[in-house]
Amino acid sequence: MKRLLLFLVAVAVSSMSIAQESLLHNPNPEVYVETNLSKSQLQQLAMNFSVDKVTKIGPNEFQVRICVGEREYASFMDLHIPYSIVQTPKANVSMANSYSQLVSSWNRYPTYGTYMAAMDTFQSQFPQLCQIDTVLAETPNHHKILAAHISNDLSQRGNKPALWYSSTMHGDETVGFYLMLHLIHYLLNNYATNEQVRNLVDNVDIWITPLENPNGTSHSGDNTLSGSPVSTRYNAKGVDLNRYYPEAGEPVGNINNYEPEIVAMMNFGEAHQFTMSSNFHGGSELVNYPWDTWETNERYNPDGIWWEHVGNRFVDTCQDYNDDYMTDGVIEGGDWYVITGSRQDYFNYFQRCREVTMEISGSKVVSSSRLPNYWNNIRASLLNYIEECLHGFRGIVTDSVTGEPLDATIRINNFDDDISYVTTIMPVGNYHRPIQSGTYSVTYSATGYNAKTIQLDVNETQSLVQDVQLVPVGYGIEEVQTPQVALYPNPTDGHFTVECGNDYITSVAIYDVCGKLLQEEMVNATAAHMDLQTAPKGVYFIRVQTDNGTITKKMVKE
Repeated sequence: MKRLLLFLVAVAVSSMSIAQESLLHNPNPEVYVETNLSKSQLQQLAMNFSVDKVTKIGPNEFQVRICVGEREYASFMDLHIPYSIVQTPKANVSMANSYSQLVSSWNRYPTYGTYMAAMDTFQSQFPQLCQIDTVLAETPNHHKILAAHISNDLSQRGNKPALWYSSTMHGDETVGFYLMLHLIHYLLNNYATNEQVRNLVDNVDIWITPLENPNGTSHSGDNTLSGSPVSTRYNAKGVDLNRYYPEAGEPVGNINNYEPEIVAMMNFGEAHQFTMSSNFHGGSELVNYPWDTWETNERYNPDGIWWEHVGNRFVDTCQDYNDDYMTDGVIEGGDWYVITGSRQDYFNYFQRCREVTMEISGSKVVSSSRLPNYWNNIRASLLNYIEECLHGFRGIVTDSVTGEPLDATIRINNFDDDISYVTTIMPVGNYHRPIQSGTYSVTYSATGYNAKTIQLDVNETQSLVQDVQLVPVGYGIEEVQTPQVALYPNPTDGHFTVECGNDYITSVAIYDVCGKLLQEEMVNATAAHMDLQTAPKGVYFIRVQTDNGTITKKMVKE
């Protein structure tokens, strides 16, 4: 993985409190420090260390919080940057030691054992709606990464978009861990009575991974969690999991070079072809959308406007419940600060999944008594974000002759770049394209088939269904104008007659504009009476087989 060489930064700092305690003898596995840097210094530093938070304090001056792991202490000290050690805010943490204790009032964090028991209970209590899947069977410190699969049909995805929520890839950012468990419980227990929940579970394939970095969260033991260093940002090997995914714009390379947690998440995403996803963090309160690797002026995301709308809907709904929550708004990641190897960039760039990073708590760990407030503030936004999967345009792409689903590409002309288009999901052949409102020229293509371009009028808060049939190359319906065959009345309201002079008609076949055979009648006469009464209004092709050959003409139904 590309990483810049360490650099020496000359920083003039006149007004910050500096605690120049050497990190070389620090007993902790990681330390958070703060310093003040210019934009260029910040961007260079972020290539080598895990920048955690950036706050602008002047025209070209930023207060920067950095997590430094014990393997990086010497390298960080070599930079000679004035810094202050950040003391982790104290949180009054209570732990739930059983499933019943967790769900009784939802004001405790789960122990690791309680977490595992909760996932098992969700599955056993709602076997028709929930199945627990394993993302990683065993981490280096003998924990599991799990995903709750929630759907009204667990056996197959069908014609549904899929959404993946995951949290706490930084092990000391635990509010999302709690919220994801609460969300699973809420969806399952409200399916029978809540119309929105039922609609989501019936129409979206939902996956939720509450704890992506169990080794970090349980760094000090399975029965406790808290701020760093009790729980750690990094995994057991001292790696920031949100900096070491394959970098957008770079070759993936040898998969064995990546952390097992990262490889497991990559493989899980590829297996399920998620339409949208979100990973949850703590330490700020904002929506961070792609790209992290590039600033907007370097590489604009074609879906940038859509991301702004989606992010603002998420934030605004939160603020309907608490106007002091999520006040940092919505920002393109690189415009906040540039990092490489982020999870959201990997999933957007390599897997064409619309993933966003949600910073959902100003403190990484909040007191247990405050947890219900976070749930009340964010619950509606979490449900609404799942619903975003159903908006934009969607459909199924099939072979016009056989009706079989196709492995096809759906590209918006003069809009999509080389990675933002979507593809169909086999074996159904369905596609899902969330996008901002507008009129688009969309081209559907598949190897061995004639491409088809359709103009679509899309509303980003509604669902437009556009099924498409592609005609195989070399197989076409060609209209031949000839006086020997007459169709009348044309246009028709449903019933029409085919006449062929003195030639005998042997068969009449009706095709739609996509080339799909709708109806065929065997005839042995000079005229045939046909019926399009049940067909929708539109253009049809009538293929007439006679003693002297085959003739195809257009018929319009009004």
